[in-house]
Amino acid sequence: MSDTSPAPAPVLPPLYSSLEPLTAQRHAALRVREAGYGFAAGISAIPLATEEFAVASRHYPIVFTAQAPHMPVVIVGLTADTNTHVGADGVWATGKYVPAYLRRFPFFLVRVAEGSDELALCIDSKAAQFSTTEGEALFGADGKPTPMLDRAFAFCRGMEQAMQKTRALAESLTALNLLQPAAVQFEQNGKPMKIDGFHAIQKEAFAALPAEKLAELRDNGALEVIYAHLLSIGGLPELAAKMAAPAAA
Repeated sequence: MSDTSPAPAPVLPPLYSSLEPLTAQRHAALRVREAGYGFAAGISAIPLATEEFAVASRHYPIVFTAQAPHMPVVIVGLTADTNTHVGADGVWATGKYVPAYLRRFPFFLVRVAEGSDELALCIDSKAAQFSTTEGEALFGADGKPTPMLDRAFAFCRGMEQAMQKTRALAESLTALNLLQPAAVQFEQNGKPMKIDGFHAIQKEAFAALPAEKLAELRDNGALEVIYAHLLSIGGLPELAAKMAAPAAA
């Protein structure tokens, strides 16, 4: 007897509603236009590469997800569907760093097969960034990628490499037992508040590391990441105050 049950739906990365391989035959007419960041208005945590920690930590709290492999994210809202940095017009908050994860959208690299090193450039064809009447063309009249598409592929490839390094670092921090469930408690408008549901570097475990482990973290660039993360968490009360401000007005 054959199994006629439907195959499970593929798990899409956050913010993507679909992914399909980009080809000149199928997408020759597509153009990419500026459409703002309205697509990210309903997300409160955005994936982050460790290479971004130094700049991102000056703008957002950085935490690690509660689910293994405990990847880092920037917190842009304290409710599941709220991003405090995107206006109603889709414009990102002036002066605030825009994570590379958002700047890559609506492109994404996908491995052609499990365990393969070959990557295929895919797109979310439903994204508002795509048009057939305005913007930069993806392909020339000869069917070859335009410079814009070459840049998009290069950016996605760099992002993929950065996220692989980020995952390896997160796994090394987990192996050292440094990432633990965490919470931030503070007072707002005279009332106690608590933000939890994430992982963070456990300061006591970090302080107890032997000298050779600290040297390893220094040599692989992890110390800068750790300190940026720990300092950034102090921004959670500020974010809570920002979200409460409209209600108090």
